[in-house]
Amino acid sequence: MKKLWRDNKILVILGGILVLCFIAILVIVLTYFVGTRKSVYGDRFTNMKTHIKDKEQDAYVKALEENPNVQKVRFRVSNKTLYISVTFKADVPLDDAKKITEDSLALFSDKIKETYDINFTINIGDLTLMGARNSSGNGLFWNNNTPVTQSN
Repeated sequence: MKKLWRDNKILVILGGILVLCFIAILVIVLTYFVGTRKSVYGDRFTNMKTHIKDKEQDAYVKALEENPNVQKVRFRVSNKTLYISVTFKADVPLDDAKKITEDSLALFSDKIKETYDINFTINIGDLTLMGARNSSGNGLFWNNNTPVTQSN
């Protein structure tokens, strides 16, 4: 052993450094790339006190679909946002569709409206209109659906 150390002192030191570097790289890879599986959103939603229940979602969809002008309602929850897509019959005026959608906010409790952002998509024939309500806001805001005119 003494002879090995005396004859290959530099190689043994370099081998030790190589082993230490390999261990350090392995620790870094395991820590940062494998690590523990956590939600991509972190722990922002773990302390959320109000959650919308499936029966509340179903009651909302059923109430909106009872309207004779509504063809289909899709409801999706993603973290703190409710995505609601309402398809109206093609002959429904845009203002009526907006009014029906705005009135449907009354179907949610105040706690739900204070917790979740709500995004609406209205489909009437070829027209698609999007509206949003922030959890800290009071009303719905609609995108500008002004038709583009061709200028010469």
